[in-house]
Amino acid sequence: MRLGYGVVTTAVDFEEASEASRHRAKVDAVLSRSRAGLIVSHESAVVMHDLPWFGPLPDRVVLTDPTRERSQRLRFADKVPARGRSVPTVEIDGIATTDLVTTAVDIALRSDRGHAIVVLDAVLRRGARREDLIAELERRPTRRGAARAARLIGIADARTESPGESLTNLLFHDLGLPAPILQQEFRAHGGVVARVDFWFPDQGVVVEFDGLFKYRDRSMRGGRSAEDVVVDEKLREDAVRAIPGVEGVARVTWRDVLPGGSAPTELRRAGLPVSHAVRRTPPW
Repeated sequence: MRLGYGVVTTAVDFEEASEASRHRAKVDAVLSRSRAGLIVSHESAVVMHDLPWFGPLPDRVVLTDPTRERSQRLRFADKVPARGRSVPTVEIDGIATTDLVTTAVDIALRSDRGHAIVVLDAVLRRGARREDLIAELERRPTRRGAARAARLIGIADARTESPGESLTNLLFHDLGLPAPILQQEFRAHGGVVARVDFWFPDQGVVVEFDGLFKYRDRSMRGGRSAEDVVVDEKLREDAVRAIPGVEGVARVTWRDVLPGGSAPTELRRAGLPVSHAVRRTPPW
């Protein structure tokens, strides 16, 4: 398989690699035949920074070109213009890459809201400041998509711990629900009974995002069988339901929180004030 001009790999190696590893190989291949001065950016910078992503990555490498005034699409790369604009960079393995704040704002302006909130949450977890994200957004010469990006920066929350939790929290905002407490710990008899993803104290509702990896991925089971994990999760949920003040528990999965999913119905059944007019997860 051809990764770039004059750079190939075997189809077997490519298919066996992870999505991120494939894209990183494309970055190396494209830069090996490119002139100096180009900056790895956008989704390609997400890979370089090892930020979370879900679903496929772009087929082409994304590069910011400080010498260009217009975008350019090539066989193996998309070039984003940045003439006259200072682009903050860091070096990763000797490769000039947009820094975390710039990468997050690029994604917020270019990608759908779901992917954008996942990246924004991740850079906040890594220590980026919300005010720096806003300042970078305000530096951009174009205002196209800026209002949407600003709203997402306001929603972003470093307390989410996975892409699924980021999407669930975005859904709460889309549904107009009150702000939950994230990573709430319930204690009794001097110890932690449970730590839950989202807690709505006024409604007495716990919401958990269940990524299903703990059932399918042997490395995450701690030596337990998939059946043991299911039993343990059931016992844990029973313990949460028994906590004083907990009136309902909703468990949502990837299928539920992706656009068109049934999460709004599940949340309403658990006791959250979701309009009966909304039955499916809104589009991004």
